[in-house]
Amino acid sequence: MSVLFPSAEFFQALRDGLEQDSGCTEGVEPSEAYCGFAIDDHLFVLEFDGRSCAGAMSGGNELDLDFVLAGPGSAWRRALDGLASNDAAAAGGATLPALVAEGALEIRSHAENGPELALAALPFLQVFLERARGLDLAYG
Repeated sequence: MSVLFPSAEFFQALRDGLEQDSGCTEGVEPSEAYCGFAIDDHLFVLEFDGRSCAGAMSGGNELDLDFVLAGPGSAWRRALDGLASNDAAAAGGATLPALVAEGALEIRSHAENGPELALAALPFLQVFLERARGLDLAYG
């Protein structure tokens, strides 16, 4: 069965994947972020508690979050397509840190230290997003 991207079910699947593969976060700094992924005009709120995702839901208010990674669906799709790529160079150019560096994704925050928190959390968020590898995705 396909998982629709973007959707709350997609982020729940990533949360479940993180829970099932707890070793995937070894070597990555834990995250204590209350953040969002804004995909086109959809906001998905994620709460990370160390090495786990304590919650994932659709909707919310950016003012309540530490930071938001925001961008068009096409940029997020590049990140997901990069996970399936066998070309390491192509996949490396589609990681969350790379997409932020090139400006395809932006960090938004109303918190003074939000951008710093986001940059520190990017490696963990990349590991979280990598739980999409192997999912049968349908793009909405």
